[in-house]
Amino acid sequence: MSPEVALLNEVWEIMKGHVPQKERLHESERLLRLFDENIDIADIHMYKNEFDKVMKTAIVSYFDEGVEDDDEYDDDEYQY
Repeated sequence: MSPEVALLNEVWEIMKGHVPQKERLHESERLLRLFDENIDIADIHMYKNEFDKVMKTAIVSYFDEGVEDDDEYDDDEYQY
């Protein structure tokens, strides 16, 4: 794990104890965005399983992992 991703994980582990349960997803997304904008966390997808359920959800959502591109389908494949 890169030092940057490890730092994100450590900061999140400390921070989440101070955040109410219902606000954790929102706050994890904010923290993730802050790190992404200021620190190189390009390899985070490789380590997403090292994070808790909330941060993992934020990572998947933020980076749109597993979402298919609409451009992959031709218009002819759809029946109207």
